[in-house]
Amino acid sequence: MFRKKNLYSSFVLIVFTCLFLSNSNLSVNICYAEQYKLIPSVIHVHTTMGNGENTPEEIVEIVRESGIKVVIFTDHDTMKWTYGVPPLRTIIQKVVDQNSILKYGAANYINTIEELNKKYPDMVLIHGAESIPFYYWQGSFFKKNLALVKGNEHILVFGLENPSDYENLPSVGNGFPGIFNIESIFRLWPVCFFIFGWCLISLSKKPASTKHERSGNKEPGKVFGIICFFAGAVFLVNNFPFKTPLYDQYHGEQGVGPYQYLIDHANNYGALTFWAHPEVEKTMEQDDINIISSPYEEDLLNTFGYTGIAVFSEGMRHVGLPGGIWDKLLLQYCAGMRERPVWAIGEVDYKGHGFAIDETQTVFLVKEKSNKEIMNALATGKMYAAMGDANMLSLNSFVVEDAKSDKLAFMGDEIELTGKPRIRIVVTVDKTHKSSVYKKRGFNIDLIRNGTVIKTFEADDSIDIAYDDDYFNPNEKIYYRLAVDTSYLFRGIVTNPVFVTFKKEQ
Repeated sequence: MFRKKNLYSSFVLIVFTCLFLSNSNLSVNICYAEQYKLIPSVIHVHTTMGNGENTPEEIVEIVRESGIKVVIFTDHDTMKWTYGVPPLRTIIQKVVDQNSILKYGAANYINTIEELNKKYPDMVLIHGAESIPFYYWQGSFFKKNLALVKGNEHILVFGLENPSDYENLPSVGNGFPGIFNIESIFRLWPVCFFIFGWCLISLSKKPASTKHERSGNKEPGKVFGIICFFAGAVFLVNNFPFKTPLYDQYHGEQGVGPYQYLIDHANNYGALTFWAHPEVEKTMEQDDINIISSPYEEDLLNTFGYTGIAVFSEGMRHVGLPGGIWDKLLLQYCAGMRERPVWAIGEVDYKGHGFAIDETQTVFLVKEKSNKEIMNALATGKMYAAMGDANMLSLNSFVVEDAKSDKLAFMGDEIELTGKPRIRIVVTVDKTHKSSVYKKRGFNIDLIRNGTVIKTFEADDSIDIAYDDDYFNPNEKIYYRLAVDTSYLFRGIVTNPVFVTFKKEQ
């Protein structure tokens, strides 16, 4: 009896200590049920090594002042656009080559981030890339109606280790991927010019038999042969390296192939891939070229093997909302149609102007603050995305419990239950923040099961919820996730799912 009272007292003490510290704006260091630390981060940050306005060190200084502990840098791997004039597209071309990782030097890029890690040991700084797998031209340069299409469809790549990993990414600046096949043989057609030219030159060396022939021989065959040799050399250079391109920028829309190719390539290197800003839409003009950016959320359904997607800020119209594209992807995983779940992150896409760097955060659940733990959390869904006013909220707990045992499942976990699930949710409010909107209004917590909101909890302060879901279906795999205060587009918390499989008791 004495032992039970002590256990109960210890549990109460832990809970109240957690809540007290959470309300003291120290929630980022509180354990998730005494197992995980909550570490805020910013993902998708550009620097002067790419098209950002701040140096990497300036970025670190800015985020430290905001209380951010992790930065994932994602300068563009390349920012090179080429428009070639037929038939010599690789020789006669207009080239725009802006700052990027490869232009700066992949080795320099990696070394810069690693040196900052040594200088700021209280931070975790990770280098990554925003890759541009594909684009195509529409219209004509000569008719002055040239448009760059799909140049905004990007994939974030994390976990590349060596300079060659960046240099080999199959994206636009590296040239589109190609293969050697039968068509490659036909790309050697300029050799015919060499053969024909050699024949003409050889024939022109035949001595004239008469005085009249000698006086009239201007060696036209030799001249034409030299021209053939020159033309052959030019077209051989144009066709080099004679690979048949899998995709190119001159034949319009080519489906999701270029993006799937990049995803598969990154997977082979053990890297992680996240679709960036899937709902961005804008049109602008630059250097007499129209740049057309259209939403591409449907491509998320048609590609496989990627790690996740960014739901904030460009992903809450059709992707991240209950019943949206993300839920369709999660249901596909539950039904066995995908080998792995699709996780959600928040991306800030910071270039140095327009908004605060900590406006969008990804909060990680980790055992310790380290590069390895952060990468593992990204790979396994141990994180939630927060944006806007929701950064004044802390999701201190979101777990699914087995009421018949001590088993717990956190975000990204899978749990087998023989009974109905219990969902525990703890959200704390930082009302000490001078601009906290939660001093005046409350917030809602939507509990989502398989894409449908099954319960909405209303709160005007920190809240601790234990909810028993009256649902049990043997042999079915389902998932739960939360959407906190997402009634407006650019605000809220979105968690990654907890998967539940129901099993009959033996």
